[in-house]
Amino acid sequence: MRPASSVALVLVAASVVGGCASSDERADGSAATTITSSAPDTTPAPPTAAVVSEQEVEATFRQGLGKADDGWVFSTNGALYRTDDELVRTNQNEAAIPPDLLAQGFDHIGDVDVVGDVIYVPLEQGDYDADRQLMARYDLATLGYLDHVEVAQSHLAWVSVDADATTAWSMSGFTDDEVLRYDVSAGWAPLEPLALDATVERVQGGDVRDGYLWLSTDDSTDGVYRVDLETGHVDSLGSIGRIDGEGEGIDATVLPSGDLHVLTVDAAFVPIRLVHLAVSP
Repeated sequence: MRPASSVALVLVAASVVGGCASSDERADGSAATTITSSAPDTTPAPPTAAVVSEQEVEATFRQGLGKADDGWVFSTNGALYRTDDELVRTNQNEAAIPPDLLAQGFDHIGDVDVVGDVIYVPLEQGDYDADRQLMARYDLATLGYLDHVEVAQSHLAWVSVDADATTAWSMSGFTDDEVLRYDVSAGWAPLEPLALDATVERVQGGDVRDGYLWLSTDDSTDGVYRVDLETGHVDSLGSIGRIDGEGEGIDATVLPSGDLHVLTVDAAFVPIRLVHLAVSP
């Protein structure tokens, strides 16, 4: 037979199985036992993006990019380029902005997006107080201009359009805490903006995939960010590296080379690199 003191210890231990016990004194002087749960933390790990590889591309491919079925589309200030999957140029339109739009000051093509046989192109003019920018469409096969609509935005560094070409996303501020949304199927009618829970600085590119908006920046880290399109929550994923250079456009097509693909301009202006990143978890 165990001594009485041993039986008492067994009873106390049994009362706190699955937790940690500590004693505090009650008002009447007796001891009270507090049980703390030892259940594992199930909070998901925050996502991160790590550089997998990088490729040097043509010096003219310095602004934005979008993935087509059989290759890539790249942009620079006034030009559009097509390449195959090996980044070899197959077509170009080096005077992509129509003369009448150039005459109105629309002289800058930002980060483009490709949906089906259409390239969606942000055309920006430099009077940001005017709140007047253009969303243009170009033919993927010929790189020829199709049409445009005017939008009330200050800046227009990038545009992303969903796979059904029904909704578009952009930002009016170069640094901003909200994302603008448009109903493309209703003539780019403005929708309720998405408020973010953090400000993202110096945004250069954006692309939508799997319920998230993926952003590339020229901030102090040349960072990439993920925005939840339901909640507006912002996750900082990491850096594309080469932070002495300038981060540019992004594409979020999942490929063998990576999950995100970002252009970066070297501090010496050349070379231009296409950086591939893997996102985890």
